Amino acid sequence: MIENREQLRERLLVRLGGFIQGIGLSVEEAREIVDRAIADDPAAAPADIEAKARAWMLIALA
Repeated sequence: MIENREQLRERLLVRLGGFIQGIGLSVEEAREIVDRAIADDPAAAPADIEAKARAWMLIALA
């Protein structure tokens, strides 16, 4: 069964929680980035979406 987008978003936000807190990103900003990473390639593996979101979060800090 394929996980729906909302479940995936929440699971990734939990997994990335320490990272998000460590870089000082707000939960709302992180949620938007995760949503965009999912929308960019919804068929990608969750680990790939997580890696993309993590990279985009670092870019957002620049």
